[in-house]
Amino acid sequence: MTPRFDLNPQQQLAVDHDGGALLVVAGAGSGKTRVLTARVARLVGAGVPPHAILAFTFTNRAAREMRERIEGTVGTAARESWVGTFHATAVRLLRREARAFGLDPGFAIYDREDQESMIKRVMVRIGTPDDLRPGQVLARISDAKNALVTPAEFERTAVTPLQRQIAECYRLYQEALRAAAALDFDDLIAETVRGLAARPEAAARWSGRFAHVLVDEYQDTNHAQFRMLQLLTATHRNPFAVGDDDQSIYGWRGADLANVLEFEQRFPGARVIRLEQNYRSSGTILRAANAVIANNRARKGKNLWSDRGEGMPLRFVLAGDEVEEAQRIRAFIEGRVQRGARRAECAVLYRTNAQSRALETELRRERIPYEIVGGVSFYQRREVKDVLAYLRVAANPLDTASFFRIWNTPRRGLGGGARETVERCMAATGEGPVAALRGALAAGALTRQAAAGARGLLALLDALAERTADPADALLLLVLERTEYLEFLDAAPGENAEERRANLEELVAAGSQFAGGAGGTLADFLAESALTTDVDRLSDDADRVLLLTAHNAKGLEFPAVVIAGLEEGLFPHGNSMESENRLEEERRLFYVALTRAQDEVFMTAAAFRRRYDGARGGRVSRFVDEVPTALLARDEGAGRRARPGREGRWRGSHDDGRDHDHDRDRAFEAAAPSAWPAPPTRRHAAVGREVCHEQFGRGVVVAAEGSGPDARYTVRFAGSVRKIMGRFLSEESHVDGS
Repeated sequence: MTPRFDLNPQQQLAVDHDGGALLVVAGAGSGKTRVLTARVARLVGAGVPPHAILAFTFTNRAAREMRERIEGTVGTAARESWVGTFHATAVRLLRREARAFGLDPGFAIYDREDQESMIKRVMVRIGTPDDLRPGQVLARISDAKNALVTPAEFERTAVTPLQRQIAECYRLYQEALRAAAALDFDDLIAETVRGLAARPEAAARWSGRFAHVLVDEYQDTNHAQFRMLQLLTATHRNPFAVGDDDQSIYGWRGADLANVLEFEQRFPGARVIRLEQNYRSSGTILRAANAVIANNRARKGKNLWSDRGEGMPLRFVLAGDEVEEAQRIRAFIEGRVQRGARRAECAVLYRTNAQSRALETELRRERIPYEIVGGVSFYQRREVKDVLAYLRVAANPLDTASFFRIWNTPRRGLGGGARETVERCMAATGEGPVAALRGALAAGALTRQAAAGARGLLALLDALAERTADPADALLLLVLERTEYLEFLDAAPGENAEERRANLEELVAAGSQFAGGAGGTLADFLAESALTTDVDRLSDDADRVLLLTAHNAKGLEFPAVVIAGLEEGLFPHGNSMESENRLEEERRLFYVALTRAQDEVFMTAAAFRRRYDGARGGRVSRFVDEVPTALLARDEGAGRRARPGREGRWRGSHDDGRDHDHDRDRAFEAAAPSAWPAPPTRRHAAVGREVCHEQFGRGVVVAAEGSGPDARYTVRFAGSVRKIMGRFLSEESHVDGS
């Protein structure tokens, strides 16, 4: 019997869809998880075997929630359904098809640190310019993989010297990954698509298995993920995609809004159903969000509404600087606590991670507990990566990055000379690092001290390899015992040993939880740890304020939301100013931030904000002005008050030629402390524009003098700030300050 759900008419229409392609345009807070859960329950109730249902989610946290809801409605049989992120699902599929796809079944999954270590070695090998950063190269490689462009195809289309160098880096990087039996995150999807496309029998087997494929957060899919969906639905043609074009905020990492906007063209005969009733936010918040997002052109269009009542107006405060802004935010939070609210019911959202500094200082000073989401994630912490690296090498002896991470950690007498010996052996024989170390030891090529260290390391790796079927927590404890890693932490000077010990205790607890839950192989545990983010690990119990970027807030909700730093050039970000598509994505990001709130929205900006190039005055974000005045209470008095020091000009509102409010829009004097430089009285027209340089890549102009090809520009590139003459910028991105 199919469980009954309390659904509104549009939700019921989606759940009862007979078959064929369906796009559910689900507005923020419109109950999409309930719809997805009810859809699975209906399919199972109609006789579809649970193992024939595949559901994609955007985060592991969402996957866990969906699995729990499905199991709570249709019973334990639901465990046979595949529910997970695109990456986690790709790992499951690749493990089963690895040999057929030409991969090692025990492949390692390289994270960002592993990738950077590998690409740096590649760049040194071919002698790239010092100003070409590893992050720039990896970003271009990631874009290529998300677009399913192979190294050979990338090389064929490379025109400039810089493009040819990146193409060579891409080719050598992929060769190094293959030699280490490793895949990076982008490879997980790309290799799945490549394997299925190249082997029709495998594609037919998997698309035949999954009679129904459901996708959550479809607006965040990239081209490779779209192709994966297309291949897995080729037999039954039943994609059930749930997404919101107004919440597409990941274009910078490859998300393709066209997947939603062109759904009917890509899946002929598809139907579209809109979910517009919101169950999360007050009417005032929704009216504000609707008004803001209506300024975008690239959207299917909808109008969110709620029967929760109008609620209180949104509030906006203009502070004098980021310190005062943090104080106003702290006072807002404390006011809610005094009225009986929990701190955990409030989240502070901002555009960039750097904005958390002033907030953290203020909260620490007032001893208010907080948690940052998106800093150094748990599985990226040094001690956690060190211990996991031992298990990764035991599971995959070809994993070069992990091997050299544990090589002399803790110290065991294996220095640079021994490493050179092992690397020469690897180059000569083509063997992996573990086999090369055995060979060097057997050949007597190591010093006495290095040989002793090598024997100890190999003995531990052998012991782990023999016990890979043991629970993960037992293997972690074995590593800690045999390496004396905890003693190593205690002896490390200047280290927070207590905190690092606590992290390792939590790691062992995670291994125990994995073993006691669904379980799985060591490779499964390592894959789960590689794919888990801090958002997935958020606790609902701790009473602390959450600090996070608007991007990281996706999928979350809170009774109260603070949106900080609402200034032109910050939110919307300066990179978006000269591109309509990017500006619309910034507006969608603001829309996402607004719609995280259930009852209360508090927005802030700073008249002056300290940056790397001094203190800057700016304008209030255009997004604040796009909120109807009847829905917004504004307080800009603090930003106008004089401060001791030099004088600079501040304009309270986004300057688009409209007379929003005479008092708010008039220029006024806002002084800066004497240590701050005075903001320029006239902003150069080129400031904020995106430019492109053949060697340094894309950047943003932060200062400029003159105009035309002889103008001088200060440009912020990834990892560096450069002064460049206008004639050295590419013609299509040429800036002119006249």
